[in-house]
Amino acid sequence: MKLLRLKINDEKGFRSLNKDFEIKFQNGFNDSQPNDFYPYVLAGQNGSGKSNVLEALAEIFYHLDCIYVRYKPENFDQSDENPDGFNPSISRINEYELEYYTFLDKDIFLNEDKTKKAHISIIKTKHSRPEIKWINENEFRDISQLSQQQAKSLLPKYVVGYASGNNETLSFPFIKSRFLQFDEYLSTLASKEFVSPAAETSLVYLDEVYSQAILLTNLLMLDGINDNDENDLLAPFKDNVGVEDVDTFRLIIRSDIRIFPPKNSNSTEDEKDIRLIQNLDLKIPEQRPNLTSYIEKLKSCATTWYTDYLSEFDDILLNNEANYLYLDFKVNKATKEAFQFHFEKDPLKLFELFQLLMLQDAYKVSSERKNNIYTTQNIFLNQDINFIPEEQERILRFKDFKIKKEGIDKGIFTKELSDGEHQLLHTLGLCLLYKEQRCLFLFDEPETHFNPDWKAKFITSIRNCFKDNTPKCEMLITTHSPYLISDSDKKHVRMFKKNIKDSNKITSNPPSFQTLGSSINKITIEIFGANITIGDYALSKLEKINERFKEGENPEVLLNELDEQLGDSVEKTLLKYKIDS
Repeated sequence: MKLLRLKINDEKGFRSLNKDFEIKFQNGFNDSQPNDFYPYVLAGQNGSGKSNVLEALAEIFYHLDCIYVRYKPENFDQSDENPDGFNPSISRINEYELEYYTFLDKDIFLNEDKTKKAHISIIKTKHSRPEIKWINENEFRDISQLSQQQAKSLLPKYVVGYASGNNETLSFPFIKSRFLQFDEYLSTLASKEFVSPAAETSLVYLDEVYSQAILLTNLLMLDGINDNDENDLLAPFKDNVGVEDVDTFRLIIRSDIRIFPPKNSNSTEDEKDIRLIQNLDLKIPEQRPNLTSYIEKLKSCATTWYTDYLSEFDDILLNNEANYLYLDFKVNKATKEAFQFHFEKDPLKLFELFQLLMLQDAYKVSSERKNNIYTTQNIFLNQDINFIPEEQERILRFKDFKIKKEGIDKGIFTKELSDGEHQLLHTLGLCLLYKEQRCLFLFDEPETHFNPDWKAKFITSIRNCFKDNTPKCEMLITTHSPYLISDSDKKHVRMFKKNIKDSNKITSNPPSFQTLGSSINKITIEIFGANITIGDYALSKLEKINERFKEGENPEVLLNELDEQLGDSVEKTLLKYKIDS
């Protein structure tokens, strides 16, 4: 998809975004759309509203998900018995306008042109449900009423959120969406049928908990298995961090947890509780010999596997017997061939299995607590819920994950990587996983732990992840880094400012100067309002020397002190010129 504009019409605004706030993309609707991928960089001082744009988009698409998903938990919708339930006409942003381009889903629109861009408008007015309009539908077919399934397919397939600083307000709708996905899976348990790990909902919040799953999936599924293949998809990993390959890893899956299916499922009176991972570990029906359960797929890829009771938690679980499946992998070419065969050479299929297994940790959350989460307006949701249970109670754990790194003879644990290395592998890994999807990426300050060199290369590294694809994605990045701005054309930068006369009003416009190739100093001054290029303490030393010069102290002594005490800067050069003239 490609965003065109977002306007907040709600009388109360949204967060720091005032009523009538509007952000425009694409510099108008008539621009030709290049096949090259570029992210939009949202920049500005702290509190200028840039992160609130990400939050607004996440909230809008969560609300639309709740309208169009087929499965909803019991008592989810508003009713006389549940007055606080979901209401399609009420959202945290009750009035807005959103426009974007998207591509048609080939499985939903069978006869329409899939190479042309569909122009979509979503308008929500107060006390009304959002209205989805296909503006250029007549260019594809005769105008007709959109079905529920068609309307949902015009929304992004995935909305991927990531915040390096654990932005709890951004994660708010994503956390709710996680429980929707979990309840969707629970609803299938009683059916005892194979289920796809892919969620019906679109929101995916992938914080640092998913880092190992992201890295492992990319290294297993994107590495060329033929010696003659020129496959450089993993070049961003290798060039920046020096990660060359997977060495070993272990998966531990707890398989004994039992749970009651939802009351509205097809469960019978005789079937009171069901094994949580049942539908991922079904026995193969004789009439479907070519079908393999997801747990069997993992076993088929493993170097060795076994089941064990209690094991490493003997002291903890003496009175509560637990059953674990251990899968050990010594990775070589055959291992990758097995994973790529069983998961159809689609990295997302493997990653979504990991994601679903990790999501099942939500079994520890009571139904009452889940219902409160669905209805709460407390934006600090993470403070109220321990989503990750104790280690021995988790459904999936990654252990002994070692990688081969350039310049190191033996494998190292991924935990030995620095915060910046984890962050870079995480963000670029997400790009590689979702690069072929109709996806909206919402990245909140993803470069905070990078060194200056990585910050300078980050936009290029992202673009390289999409270079061989006609982009179906959109990406918004909030940042305080002038390096990301210097590597972006001004038409891809939005500068956020509070109105001088009215601090409650926020503007978002392209900068007045060409940002691509501009110096860090110019960007720091023009966009972040920092009129100095050195630190405050160093500046105070310059000011003291300037005062001494005004008082008539010996210029030669002052010039010597400047050179001895301070490094080169614009401020120092100007003061030296003043003293020496």
